[in-house]
Amino acid sequence: MLEVKSSRQALPKPVALPPSYDSFFSFPVRKTGYSGVATYTRRSTLVPNKAEEGLTGLIQPKPPLSTEERISKDGRYPSDSTLNLVDDLADEEEPDLKDLDSEGRAVVVDVGLFVLINVYCPNTGTGTDEREKFKKNYHKLLEARVDGLIKEGREVMVVGDLNACAAVQDHCEGSLLVARGHSEGFQGEEGFWGVDYRGYIRNWLMDAGGTGGCMVDIVRRFWPTRKGMYTCTYFFRLYKKHIHG
Repeated sequence: MLEVKSSRQALPKPVALPPSYDSFFSFPVRKTGYSGVATYTRRSTLVPNKAEEGLTGLIQPKPPLSTEERISKDGRYPSDSTLNLVDDLADEEEPDLKDLDSEGRAVVVDVGLFVLINVYCPNTGTGTDEREKFKKNYHKLLEARVDGLIKEGREVMVVGDLNACAAVQDHCEGSLLVARGHSEGFQGEEGFWGVDYRGYIRNWLMDAGGTGGCMVDIVRRFWPTRKGMYTCTYFFRLYKKHIHG
């Protein structure tokens, strides 16, 4: 579930913990009733081995998770030294990883066979430069978290709303954006790819020939030419051959 838009205190018990289910939530730190994601698992189907809030490993419950309780080993979580983040403020103050993880946008659940990342990536909001940079940095954070899991030899599924399209046909105004690009002197689909995060998502995906990025768009794998879906929501699966090189 995405955009839960609640706080921990305001969540009714039947919603927080329905009968026969376990639930895992992430709430924004500062903005009550904003964002928020939740993952529910049916006990009769599976019981997750581990679960974490956020992508950085910096958000901890009280008491904090022990080394054995954490999904990844030390050094596999994104860090300032491994991420090339865009400066998020006009005065070029260094971006803060914990701040990127403070809006209740991700829950990570280890179910054994694979690790499930349920994520609600930021949109550009008011369209300010600051928010645009926040979105770019969050995509970098997500990619780094997945990369760390890959290096641990894990299968990864990413589900949720990435707030970015990886193809013209996935955008309800895709053809209009291409046409606008032509009027501005762009060739082919270049006008559509002028937005950085669209190109980022496209480069993260494996193409039909098996080359490119490490992730597979399951929707387009099964319905490669279907029109009118117009979704920013993707379901990725990491192939074993990419885990082992």
